[in-house]
Amino acid sequence: MNEDRLKKRYQRERDARKAAETVLEQKSIELFERNQELESFKANLEQEVLARTKEAEKAKTEAYAANQAKSQFLANMSHEIRTPLTAIIGFAEVLLQHKPSPEESDKHLTTIIRSSRHLTALLGEILDLSKIENQKLDLELLRFNLPSLLQDIEQIYQLNCQQKQLEFILVLESVIPEWIVTDSTRVKQVIHNLLNNAIKFTETGKVELHISFEPETKTLKIDVIDTGQGIAQDKQALIFESFRQADTSITRNFGGTGLGLFITKSLVELMHGSIDVDSTLGVGSKFSVTITCKSFEGEYNAFKHKTIVDIKPERIPSLTGNILLVEDTEVNQQLITFNLEQAGAHVDLAENGQQGLEKALANSYDLILMDIQMPVMDGKEAMKAFKQLNITTPTYALTANIMPSDVHEYTEIGFTGTLGKPLELTNLYQVLKQHLQINNTASKNTDQTKSAETLAQDTKIRTLFYNELTKQNLAITESIQSLNYTKLIQSTHIIKGSATSFGYEELTLLAEESLLLLRKQNYEQAIKSCIDLNQKIMGVLNGNSD
Repeated sequence: MNEDRLKKRYQRERDARKAAETVLEQKSIELFERNQELESFKANLEQEVLARTKEAEKAKTEAYAANQAKSQFLANMSHEIRTPLTAIIGFAEVLLQHKPSPEESDKHLTTIIRSSRHLTALLGEILDLSKIENQKLDLELLRFNLPSLLQDIEQIYQLNCQQKQLEFILVLESVIPEWIVTDSTRVKQVIHNLLNNAIKFTETGKVELHISFEPETKTLKIDVIDTGQGIAQDKQALIFESFRQADTSITRNFGGTGLGLFITKSLVELMHGSIDVDSTLGVGSKFSVTITCKSFEGEYNAFKHKTIVDIKPERIPSLTGNILLVEDTEVNQQLITFNLEQAGAHVDLAENGQQGLEKALANSYDLILMDIQMPVMDGKEAMKAFKQLNITTPTYALTANIMPSDVHEYTEIGFTGTLGKPLELTNLYQVLKQHLQINNTASKNTDQTKSAETLAQDTKIRTLFYNELTKQNLAITESIQSLNYTKLIQSTHIIKGSATSFGYEELTLLAEESLLLLRKQNYEQAIKSCIDLNQKIMGVLNGNSD
């Protein structure tokens, strides 16, 4: 009996010892695994800390480099702005205090104007940079005449190159379209930036602009070649960065902000293109750009390796017919009526959509040209009324709002087509030829040879323009103070549609920018843009006060 109890007791102790050994072994294994995990975590933590430290050091280095670049840019910009301002203020004081001779006055005024234009270009670069960094830079796709644009560029840069005793050559490497659809303003800006750089860094030799077109891919190719100082291989990647130039001596010797090529690259990429540089120190540089166009039509052919020939002005057709012009701005009434009458049309005027509707019901017209933004009844409401009352006269929207979405809306409402402001005479004459009769018996008199540009210089017409500008200047001031965005849209629309006709393209661009921001309801930026526009208007009016 006692022996059995001892055996059972021994067995229990043995089982308990085995269980304890098993638990101990499991705990030892778990402890080992935890130690291994801790060792691995320690190693990974050290690597991660090392990697993070390297990243922080790299970020610190990049931030320092960026701050240095921006500091250098601000120093350059301060110098670039102060230089023309010094000339403007200095020579203005000379004119005011010393009353120099007419010859000296003309010389001083020329310097003031040149310095002012340089300052305007600098501010334009800063504005573009701000738009690019805030992703607010939008394209306006328009149909424009490519040979005409190239002719304008050729005339400008032949003169600019002559001033440095350089040769300028424009080469057409292939047949190019007569018309393309892309942002003409930005295409010109890209070409201007590249040509200005080429001339700046070329002391002897020549500057060439090569143009070609690939119909299959709708690609416009632009090459700017110079015989200038060239760019070192290790510096070529830097020149397309913001605030950067190839080296600091460029600022000392040539000036500039270091933004031009960065802006150019951003614009080209926005137009689904690319930009490359091939340069050799002491030999010269070649900048190659591709831009993808939305569409194209027609052909302009010239002998290969020959500069572009003069493009003759559009011939005024000889027509007969009655046109109703619905336009609320007097200066636009005068200019548009002149162009219509030059072609032989009889023109009736209406100042708003309501008057236009009444006249369209009471009279028979071959064609109606309708402004969109007008008081009482706008062009879109008038067109809807035309459809309801079964007025079938061909009616074209005549407006500065010609974004693709706008044109699509006008078509949906019922407009026959759209003509943009300021008017392109080629487009206007095409419309007139479609809807008016040819006048075979008409004879051209001397008055008909007077151009629209000449009319825009007429004292009476220009006075109307400046009066309208004064009116809109006051309206913008009041609208900004009261945050009346509807009236701001009306004012910027009017300025956009007329300023270019009188030689104030910058006003048109500023008005266009303001209008776009207002329509996108980006009111904070729109107000800033409208303030800039109003300041520019004041400059124009003050410059005309004499």
